[in-house]
Amino acid sequence: MVLDARRRTGSMGGMTDTAETILLRHLLETPEAAIPEAAREAARIFLLDGLAVGVAGMAHAARPGLLAAARGWGAGEEARLWGDGVKLPASQAAFMNAFQAHALEFDAIHEAAVVHAMTPTLSAALAESERQSRQGHPVSGARFMAAVILGLDLACIIGAAARGPMRFFRPATAGMFGAYGAVARVRGFDLATASAGAGLLLGQIPGTMQAHSEGSMALPVQMGFAAMAGLRAADLAAAGAAGPAQWLTGPFGFLKLTEPEHDLAPGLAALGTIWQVTRLAHKPFPSGRLTHPAIDGVQRLMAAHRVSAEDVAAVRLYLPPLAMRLVGRPIKRDLTGNYARLCLPYVVARTLLSGSVGLGDFSDALLRDPATHALAARVALLGDGNGDENAVVPQRVEIELRDGTKLDQRVDAALGSPENPLPRAAQIAKVRACFAGILPEGRAEELIRAIDLLHDAPNAASLAALLCAIPAASSA
Repeated sequence: MVLDARRRTGSMGGMTDTAETILLRHLLETPEAAIPEAAREAARIFLLDGLAVGVAGMAHAARPGLLAAARGWGAGEEARLWGDGVKLPASQAAFMNAFQAHALEFDAIHEAAVVHAMTPTLSAALAESERQSRQGHPVSGARFMAAVILGLDLACIIGAAARGPMRFFRPATAGMFGAYGAVARVRGFDLATASAGAGLLLGQIPGTMQAHSEGSMALPVQMGFAAMAGLRAADLAAAGAAGPAQWLTGPFGFLKLTEPEHDLAPGLAALGTIWQVTRLAHKPFPSGRLTHPAIDGVQRLMAAHRVSAEDVAAVRLYLPPLAMRLVGRPIKRDLTGNYARLCLPYVVARTLLSGSVGLGDFSDALLRDPATHALAARVALLGDGNGDENAVVPQRVEIELRDGTKLDQRVDAALGSPENPLPRAAQIAKVRACFAGILPEGRAEELIRAIDLLHDAPNAASLAALLCAIPAASSA
């Protein structure tokens, strides 16, 4: 049964209890003490992951040019960029940090929503917290964590309402609600102000799937737009501007525009019971999440049967529609890192050749490697007939060996998902790999300690100092 998401009977505080107000009341009025420890623990895990991949992303080749452009949008020193500590106005810093966090396809994802919600939410929340701190209004760690957790609820519930194929780049389009929600919570907006700002997001919808289709670096740029949109909408609402009241469910609202096949009922029913931060999935490999079940399946077969690349005659991947659309693309001679991270034949070939997929597998040399291309040409992509347009799993891997043996592995929960979580040691190893060559040795441990103690910290902006290449004590 589909809930009448536009309206319920009754009124609170002079505003009708619509889906919009139900979501915003949850965002604004949930007491910090009502957030369970399981949600806070998941937040600690994925805050660490989100900051780490944001640092690693400063290595993307497009970053210097984007930074030059962002500096030209206005001067100010409200918030720092992760990795080198460059100071920019808050909205520009959020843009750059969200770009970096998605640039290497290494950021966590909410699989049911198909939204990298942590990336814009965390980027905007930390930039706003730094701005507040510089204005003499430090944001406590508990307040910051609540803002991130509740912002994730908003983004992921909106994203998971989709029932049809992705028409817009949902990680950014739904993700901007997480960015805005976290900022609204940090600022302590009342319901009327928060509603006014949410409506101002509609004119800033930031994501085309054409960028995904082409494997363009515009994808992480769109994540930057999502983070920036959240801050700008909040700034405008605080200044008295207001957008449409039916920003989500109106006849020309977000859902009708971007997700015409949708059902909000399950998400609304889960408010306060299922915390979306607990449903995030790690990405153990720096490639599109839809490639991960296949990588996982290949690794399982390699471990169980001692398969090597030289043994492989053919690989057949049986994929749900979402994987066929998003990562079921052919290998190309003129590969770029952005395209290769979303190319199943490439990442499967790299897995067979090196045993895994890591940050180094997208170097210029390997993108042109003849052995990788030859093996990738033997990977076939086949639809599995799954009727769920947004399913990540199951995926099935079949490897045919040169002696005619066929090996088969079905993956129902890829490594890193809530049902098959990434072990803590692997989480920490990922953080260290992301920091390597950028931040000083030992900084990963400093950040881990700071996040473990974040709930009781007086100023969440102190996290930003640990993300600078210069010594933390000198980066204020």
